[in-house]
Parts: sequence; C-alpha cells; structure tokens
Amino acid sequence: MTTTDPTSPPAALPGSISSNMPPIDRTHTIHIIDDDAPLGAALTAGLQAFGYQTVFSSSAAEGWTTAHTRQPDLILCDINMPGKNGHRLLQEIRADPDLGDCPFVFMTGNTLFAHPRAGMDLGADDFLLKPFTLDTLVACVHARLRRKEISTHGEDRLIGQLRDNLHKCLPHEFFTPLTGIMGFTELLEQDIDTMTPQEITEALQNIQQSGQRLHRTLRNYLFTLDRLNPDSATPFPTISPASVTQLIEQGALAAAKRQKPRANLKMDLAGATLNAGAQELAMLVEELVDNAFSFSRPGALVQLIARPAGQKLHLTVRDAGRGMTEQQIKVLGAFRQFDRKKYEQQGLGVGLFIVQQILRRMGGSLRIESTLGTGTTCHVMIPIAPEPA
Repeated sequence: MTTTDPTSPPAALPGSISSNMPPIDRTHTIHIIDDDAPLGAALTAGLQAFGYQTVFSSSAAEGWTTAHTRQPDLILCDINMPGKNGHRLLQEIRADPDLGDCPFVFMTGNTLFAHPRAGMDLGADDFLLKPFTLDTLVACVHARLRRKEISTHGEDRLIGQLRDNLHKCLPHEFFTPLTGIMGFTELLEQDIDTMTPQEITEALQNIQQSGQRLHRTLRNYLFTLDRLNPDSATPFPTISPASVTQLIEQGALAAAKRQKPRANLKMDLAGATLNAGAQELAMLVEELVDNAFSFSRPGALVQLIARPAGQKLHLTVRDAGRGMTEQQIKVLGAFRQFDRKKYEQQGLGVGLFIVQQILRRMGGSLRIESTLGTGTTCHVMIPIAPEPA
C-alpha cells in the first residue's frame, strides 16, 4: 500500500476549493488507483483538504490487494494503466462479495477510453474526464457516497420488511402442506382397503406435492436467512456449457412440475461456461420461472431463452400474465408478493431476493420489463467465464 504525505507539495489540480460544499463525513476512505504518481498526490491532497481519508495505489494489482486490506468507501480508478486496466479491475471488484457494492468512479485523459457508457455497462457509478477541477471531483465523490448511504438505508428497510413478511407467511406456508400430508396419510390409513387404485394414486400424489411444497419453503427460508448475513468468499467452480444448459432446464422443469396440469413451458437453451454454483443456478431459474407461472393465468405460455451475448449469458423469462405497474417494479426490492390476497398466491414472497443474492455472487444483473395486463419479461445477464485450459 502506498500513501501520500499530505505535507508534500501536490501536483496542481485545476479549479479552486468552493466554500459552499456540503460537510464531509471524515470516516470515509477514498482509494485512488492511478499509475500517474504526481496526479495521485494531487488528488490525495485535494480530497484530504475536504476531510476525506485517502489511500493511493499505483497499479490495478496493488489496488486489488490494498482494497482487501483496507476496505474503501469509494474507489477512484484510472482506466488506461500498464498490466491490468481499470475495466478488468472493475469486473473483478463487482464479482467480489466483499467489495462488490463499493462505489466505483472511472478517470481517463485518453479520448480512446472516453466512453462512459462502456464503463457504466460494467458497473461503474460515474466517469470523470481529465483534466477535471477539484470542485468537480469532490462533488462527484460526495454524490456517490450520498447515494450509497441512501441505498444502504433502503436495503436495511427492505431487510426489515423481509423479516416481517417471513414471520407473517411462515405459519401458513409450513402448516398448509403439513395439513395436506397428515390428512391424506390418515385417509390412506383408514380407508385404503375400500379405495380404488386411482384414489390411492391421487392421495399419494397429493402427499408428494405437499411434501415438495414444504421442502421448497424450508429451502428458501434457510437460504434467505443465510443471505441476510455476509456472503461467503468461497469462489464458485467453473461449469461447462452442457452442464449449464442442464441446470437451467432442471430449474425450469422443477417450477413447471408444481404447476401441472396447467404448465405451458417453452424452452430454447444454449449454454456457456460460467463460474457458478450448480444448486444456486438451478434455484435462480426455478424462482424466475415459478414467478412467471404464478403471475400468469392457467395454461398461459411461459418462455425461457438462454443465449450467449458477447461476454455474458443472457437468460430471458417471459410470461403473458397480468404484468406490473412501474411503481410495483420500483418496490420489488421489498421481496413481497403483490395482490397476494386477491390472487391467493403460495410462497414466502422471497423469490426475487433469492435471485438477486445469487446474481450478486455471480456478478450478474437483473432487469425487469412489464406492462400491466400484458405480461412481464425478466432479463438476467451472467458473466461468461474464460474457458479452462
């Protein structure tokens, strides 16, 4: 780790220090990563003048190591550096469970790299084109930290809502399938001698369905409780394209099986090499497809498409259900089922939370498009892993 002595004369930054800038929380640490040492010294001095703590690294490799030693509140990173560039570092940061949500701002003075959209697609929060003024730098840093603070408060609020939803739904979701299992078991025990083979088969099928529902409820509940704690840093294994296709199909069929006889599922699948957990990938698809069926009328078509697109695997789950309003899409993070009483939906309402947490560890993303009365389409993008040697 390299630190800059604030008493040494910094390289000049264009612009003056504004007197009406908002107050700064002095506990915030800004990690500057740039192979230009004089500029790094100037940035350090300028940010320290506003009360920020700073850490400086002269390369992406050093920045990666230092960020894990002293976790920053914001990373300010040059794009064009020898060895690993800023784009590659950002991809690794976003896939890291400890640093994945750290605000990340790109800097560049090279017009060849001055494409903010490319950085934003990789998960950057902002983009500064050199030369920039000190006021511009501080305003950018303050805005990103403020947004992160608001986001953190929002996540805490949503986690509280999730806990409330679990407490409200758990008794029903546990006891309803248990009642079915006990009732049909008692029926078989008392009347099996007088029941027809078809009646026995139907009773056994109901017991199996109730058991599967209870199993899924317990699995999702335990998974959710586990993900309310910090994520594990254990890396995912590399899964071959054929296995990825098989796991996607497995998850979709598990969801469709619960919908019989009304399931109408169409799949068009092509895999890609992924760094992923087998169970979690199948669970991700199962939850998305299950939601599509749950929000659709009986017999409506649900489409699942998987296609490599550039450096990512694009999963699309499309239904022709009742759709959602823009406001409902905005508050989906509350992990609740909309109109649960009206439509008598089953489940804990944590499917989206599970999807988001799995994608977070995979470095993926979720985008939802919906039109009320027409249907909903979920777009999932998962980074494709390099082919193993």
